[in-house]
Amino acid sequence: MGADTGPAVTAGLRSAVPACLQPAGDPIRPLIAKAFAGHSGGKFMKALLFALCGGLLLAASPCAAQVAAVPVRSLQLSKVILDTETDEVTGKLKGGTLCVFPSKLPLLKEKKTQDYERYDMVFAAELTRRGFRVVTASGDLFSGEDGKDKGDLLVGAVMRLQTLNICSSVNGEKGDVTLAIDWQIYDRATQKVVAMATTTGHAVQEKFARDRLRGMWNLAFVDSLSTLIESGAVARYAGAPVPPPAAAAPPAPPAPAPATK
Repeated sequence: MGADTGPAVTAGLRSAVPACLQPAGDPIRPLIAKAFAGHSGGKFMKALLFALCGGLLLAASPCAAQVAAVPVRSLQLSKVILDTETDEVTGKLKGGTLCVFPSKLPLLKEKKTQDYERYDMVFAAELTRRGFRVVTASGDLFSGEDGKDKGDLLVGAVMRLQTLNICSSVNGEKGDVTLAIDWQIYDRATQKVVAMATTTGHAVQEKFARDRLRGMWNLAFVDSLSTLIESGAVARYAGAPVPPPAAAAPPAPPAPAPATK
């Protein structure tokens, strides 16, 4: 047997073992060394097969656990609260198209439940766009308060205002809003909060437009939700997202009628 056989066999064995069992340190090398030690000819091949089979049997359990998929479960927004007590924040307000006459915008210190349908719609739209399964009560004309919470996982949000800069004029509003949102994910099956996280969202309106304070606030909420999704916290409990199918291409226009003489 040539001197270069060892490395070749090592490479073959390494390729046969799943990647999840090949961390730094290469666990294949001790098996190869054991197979080579004190063997030659047919004995070497028997030892080599024994080492390979032992490695593959060892691989079955850890790899199966690693690739186990999280079952797909539905998400539903349960409640949104605005907390202006915890953080000391004062909004800034300017007036006119030139954004002059700056003043402070005092905020009431309170914790208040917000309009559910407003946030339910933006929450459901963002998660659906990203391929998650979402239950929404806003579009159900026959669902009462008792039947609102139907999702497998319920999501609660406590919004804490960080910055609020508004310039208001006859043309509408512009400015920027920053929200810190404390998220909680509640598993209805286990009746436990399974995840808690805080993410920040920011939105800017550069030109005057009608009702843009509401629009900026919604965008900051979605920005914070996007950060939560991208952290992997949602997929960890709701399963991997399935991107929605691409929209079908519009039908080709009919061919023009042949010219008549």
